[in-house]
Amino acid sequence: MTNPFYNPDEQRLRSLFRVLLFIFLFSIAVSIPFLIPFEPVQFIGQSVMTLGLFYMMFRFVDQRAWRDSGLIMTKTWIKECLMGVAIAGTAMGLIFLSLWLTEGLEVTGYGWDRNGQSFWMVPLFYFFIRMASVGFYEEVMARGYLIPNIIEGFTFGNITPQKAAVIAVIISSSIFGILHASNPNASVTAVINIIFAGVMLAVPYLITGRLALSIGLHFSWNFFQGGVFGFRVSGMEFRHSIIQIQQGGPEWWTGGAFGPEAGLIGIFGMLFILGLSILYLKRTGVKLGYAENFRTAFQKEEISEESTN
Repeated sequence: MTNPFYNPDEQRLRSLFRVLLFIFLFSIAVSIPFLIPFEPVQFIGQSVMTLGLFYMMFRFVDQRAWRDSGLIMTKTWIKECLMGVAIAGTAMGLIFLSLWLTEGLEVTGYGWDRNGQSFWMVPLFYFFIRMASVGFYEEVMARGYLIPNIIEGFTFGNITPQKAAVIAVIISSSIFGILHASNPNASVTAVINIIFAGVMLAVPYLITGRLALSIGLHFSWNFFQGGVFGFRVSGMEFRHSIIQIQQGGPEWWTGGAFGPEAGLIGIFGMLFILGLSILYLKRTGVKLGYAENFRTAFQKEEISEESTN
């Protein structure tokens, strides 16, 4: 009789239980750093804990080669990450300009004008660290771990890894969106838009096999949104942004109290990011298709060879 929990041929847990185990341990890993009394260290701790968990699960539970992790730091990786920062920052700047020019928001002040905020850049720096951490550990979780495992789980019969990748993006993006459902001012529209954001962030990963562009995009979208232009980030307000604003206009367009991510303007921004990311990859010689590690089924013997080197 087939063991529903363990694959004896691959000598590891089946994909569903690897995913459930990772999500469970991830929820613990990102909670432990809150025991530290200093906020910036909490945020850094969340990234460190997630990276450690990811490594342990990826190498020893999944039994994958680390070269397929999407986190191998090379010049190409760094360039893609920085380009992600530039693309998402530009997109958020265009969102701000569009709403400002159409009277969808009013600039009410600047960070350095706040009373009693002599060192206004300190909380901004803390926010920078927080968004860098969130951009890293959410991408490692939602894209770096979930997508390869879900692909393997659905690769059977006539379902090729490429077809399974579509399913994996839908499922991982849905989990990503649902995890934001408890955020302040979240709505059904907001969750649907966040799911679309998950798809946007998954595409560069599937094309390159690297998390670089996705991490850069995720961090920059959040930081420029809340830290520079004063919008709410997934419903959460940051009071020390460089530009202070008061939003107006219809919520279906601006996103209202959740921020641009819940509005049609946010969808346009995501489409802009997706298009520019694909254009960048094409111009840098990246083949627009599935990366090699998403075109073939899992083969344990390759990892075993690597482990003995």
